[in-house]
Amino acid sequence: MALRWILHDDGSFDVVGGKVALRGGYPVCDDRPLRCVRVEVRRSAGSGTVRYHLAGGRVDMRFGREGRALVLAAALRGRGAAPLRLAPIGGARVEGADRFFRQGIGFGDHSGFRAIPSEKPVTGYNMAGLVAPDDATLVVAARDHRRFLLKFALYPAFEDLLRSRFDAVFRTEGVPLGREALALPALYLSESAAPWEGLRAEAAATAAEMGARTHQPQFYHWCSWYYLYYHMTEQNLAEYLAGFNALRPRVPLQTVQIDAGYFDHCGDWLTTNGRWPSGLQAAFEKIAAAGYRPGIWVAPFMVGCRSRLATEHPEWLLRQSDGALVTLWRHYYEDRVWGIQDEETYVLDSSHPGAMEYLRTVFRTLRRWGATFFKTDFLFWGVHDSATVRRHTPGQTSVEYLRDVLAMIREEIGEESFWLGCIAPFASLVGYVDANRIAGDVSAHWNGCKNMLEESIGCQHLNNVWFQNDPDAIMLRQHHSHMSDADARSLALWMGMLGGVVDTSDALHELPPERLALWRFLEPGPRQWTARYPFWGRPRPLEVMVREFPERRAWAVLILNPGDAPAMQRLPLDPLVGEKAAWCFTWGPEGHEPLGRCAEVVPELPPHHSVLYYVSKASVPPPAGLTLGGAVAGPEARRTGHGKRKRA
Repeated sequence: MALRWILHDDGSFDVVGGKVALRGGYPVCDDRPLRCVRVEVRRSAGSGTVRYHLAGGRVDMRFGREGRALVLAAALRGRGAAPLRLAPIGGARVEGADRFFRQGIGFGDHSGFRAIPSEKPVTGYNMAGLVAPDDATLVVAARDHRRFLLKFALYPAFEDLLRSRFDAVFRTEGVPLGREALALPALYLSESAAPWEGLRAEAAATAAEMGARTHQPQFYHWCSWYYLYYHMTEQNLAEYLAGFNALRPRVPLQTVQIDAGYFDHCGDWLTTNGRWPSGLQAAFEKIAAAGYRPGIWVAPFMVGCRSRLATEHPEWLLRQSDGALVTLWRHYYEDRVWGIQDEETYVLDSSHPGAMEYLRTVFRTLRRWGATFFKTDFLFWGVHDSATVRRHTPGQTSVEYLRDVLAMIREEIGEESFWLGCIAPFASLVGYVDANRIAGDVSAHWNGCKNMLEESIGCQHLNNVWFQNDPDAIMLRQHHSHMSDADARSLALWMGMLGGVVDTSDALHELPPERLALWRFLEPGPRQWTARYPFWGRPRPLEVMVREFPERRAWAVLILNPGDAPAMQRLPLDPLVGEKAAWCFTWGPEGHEPLGRCAEVVPELPPHHSVLYYVSKASVPPPAGLTLGGAVAGPEARRTGHGKRKRA
């Protein structure tokens, strides 16, 4: 059955597909169904319009079709200001679905599948999936995220008398309209045979609309944060650069990035502290001279209370509706963040021309000093509901203010610079950043990486479509770590397998040979690729990820036991690689071991262990020096252990 609209005389509507349906949807304004004085319904083949006349103004909704997708466009007319929230789909009963895919708004927000009926309300952002027992999926999404945040909500059935209900809500933030209509971005509803195909296709449609940047090669870099943290110094940098360049063969890092800790106060980004006496320009010159791209961390919206910025320009700070400063961090005791003195951290009001020009100067100067990699952090601090704060120049939504800053940053750093966003709303960054952090900070123990595992599964459909996913740093060191060898190996292979950013903060020149070989094994090749989850959306004791080597007619299959108990599973090859049988090899940085021609693999894994298979249509093992990322290391790398073949 083709996906279709059904319009009812009272203005309610249904979305009916082959397996999943939404029944009785109705527009909702500020959390209440529209109170109409009259409703006009006009139907035509496969489409129609509904005009909802209100006591003041009206809502027009157009129900149409674009290719295989249904399209719902809504506009509010006759009001001087937008409501706070407007939902084209409100209170729709869910039929035929047993799972709900929620996309987190951004960084670490627990993306993934939830059971229907749910025990409590479940919210998601940007795109949603309603999944039937046989995996047939109804996807609901917007493709234009330049102005509004889009939120989805699934409400549980009430005492089993009602079905679960579904809302799709735009945060319109009460912005002034004047005589103009408030036109919401169109909602697109589509069907697919499985959630991976449907959600990834919709992500691609959004990428096309928003002009996503996916042309940069897969990033492979070093960041100062996850070992030295804010204690990194100019002397440390010199020692690390010398150590990296003493490795033979050279590790082909693209960037060496200085993270937070180089400043005395947030906001004073161009003034370094005593750990960096020569300043950032000198540091960038040292990094470039060593053969790497210089990288820097900046949090554009953060302003410390003791900073020169806050002291000299209090008018540049964002304020609450009552005039009080928006204060997102308070550290009144010994736990001062990053070792700085500021008791409070404020938010820069980017709507102030002076504040915007200051940020422009910061990024222009950093680029002039030599930085070509930029990590912008805490971007959520720039997304404050315009109905709840007082800006110097009002009139836009929070997303518009954020994207004004993003456009300025890209202009100043240039098209050639690589830009990593962090702690940010995913959809708002599409078109500006090259990569984006998807998960919360990792730490040097297994439990500190659980959110990374969750988000790398729940966000993989966005990888190399909206941007390169950054799952966060890979922990390789054996000292100062609570990770076992199995923990470290499994997580490194997992993060290297994804096809997004590959990053570490460890002293590569101090790693034992087997850990350095593991890092070399993750080196990206020249071709962009994205691993897929063949059982995405279905809980299993073992997580399975597959990447293809099309030029070799082969695949890498990684199987991980993320749990705390042993697990075993029989896995036929057909759903993994599309072949009834193929030649299989266990594989890793130490080499490979032939298993013969197999129709299935039967991994039996202790907690946190993993196994990597190389699966070939021909009886050809992985070439010596082939990395998980698709690069081929030279003979010198193979002599250090990388690519060395094991003897059976």
